[in-house]
Amino acid sequence: MTVKLNQNKGLFTNPILILLSAAMFGFFGFFCLDWNKPFPDGQVVLFMVLLGWTLKVSAVVFGVAGILAFVSPIAGNLLYALAGVGSAGLFVVVAVMDLTDATHMIMPYAPGVLILFAAWNGFGSWSALRSIIGSREQPGFATGGPEATGGQ
Repeated sequence: MTVKLNQNKGLFTNPILILLSAAMFGFFGFFCLDWNKPFPDGQVVLFMVLLGWTLKVSAVVFGVAGILAFVSPIAGNLLYALAGVGSAGLFVVVAVMDLTDATHMIMPYAPGVLILFAAWNGFGSWSALRSIIGSREQPGFATGGPEATGGQ
């Protein structure tokens, strides 16, 4: 069985890249920090817990999307784009919560990094989502037939 990648005019993300996203989010979510650990003042901070769970859930969903993309590129990429938009939105929420908490801070530059990742991830995911949904009306899109690749 041969899996054709990016058969629809570059519309789809390669499943290997989706799995790489899962690995990156998983590393930071599962292995980088104990997101539920209290700060020195004894408080467990909501935005830290939210960031940890955003990374963990996104990693799992990206992993499922990557595997699904090998079988069904449309479904896998649609799930990947939806999860990417969701994680980008939650990154913005965490950044705002971090900026407004004068006592606790992930690190001095964390809100800026989160906003940068939210913009990068959000733009890419939103663009992919719009492309996938907008292209559903093209003949041959669902089957990857010759019409989907520009053939006759």
